[in-house]
Amino acid sequence: MHKLVADEVGGAEDPQLHYERWQWGGRLPSKRLRGVRGSNVLGLLTFDSDLVHTLDVAGPEVQRSVALLSAQRACEAAGLTDVEWVAPALTALAQGHPLPPPFDDDDQMWETLRSSSLVAGPTVLGAMPPERPPYFPPPPAGWAWVPSAEQRDDGATHYELDRLPGSRTPMTSASLLVYHSTPDVRGPISQPYFALPAVLAAAEPDPLKAALDAVWHALHTHGEHYPELLKEIWAVCSV
Repeated sequence: MHKLVADEVGGAEDPQLHYERWQWGGRLPSKRLRGVRGSNVLGLLTFDSDLVHTLDVAGPEVQRSVALLSAQRACEAAGLTDVEWVAPALTALAQGHPLPPPFDDDDQMWETLRSSSLVAGPTVLGAMPPERPPYFPPPPAGWAWVPSAEQRDDGATHYELDRLPGSRTPMTSASLLVYHSTPDVRGPISQPYFALPAVLAAAEPDPLKAALDAVWHALHTHGEHYPELLKEIWAVCSV
């Protein structure tokens, strides 16, 4: 039977920290990661939490390399690399210069895209994160969450606390419902509309935020093929 057991040695963890540890892929975020929560870091966690923490401890040079690669690959996937008003922006990124027009004005950038006659790239579906186990709050020491019945018609599983063999902890009771939903697949997507934000993100002054956000937008530009991008980004981080 499936059981989720509390740590009887160290005692129950603070509920907020317990949830945050689960949210961040099994480890608590650093102060720097907490400081970039205005970015898309929480979304990127659902796709590859290990990459998020690896980028955090990487130096600014690696972070900038990841940001630049992400912007380049996003534009390649969207068929924008050789577009006359996009190519100078990629060159500016590579040289560490400010982005040229129309990337220096968000409204102008989007208007330029809308008024262009770009050839549509290959049709891709939206990126879907891998499945992950649902979150369970920490049970009291000596107790475990166990499914109490078969899955319900609405897709939920009912869990209750069950005392572990040999435990002498006081009697307690609690229950919860865990829903296992399948998110809708988005698509086909318009890749240029995801690729251009990757260019803007790569120009962010903070190299960590630039890397996290550029990867996020490039990942969604690649859509269902995002694992190929992540492999290449991991190769840069491993150098």
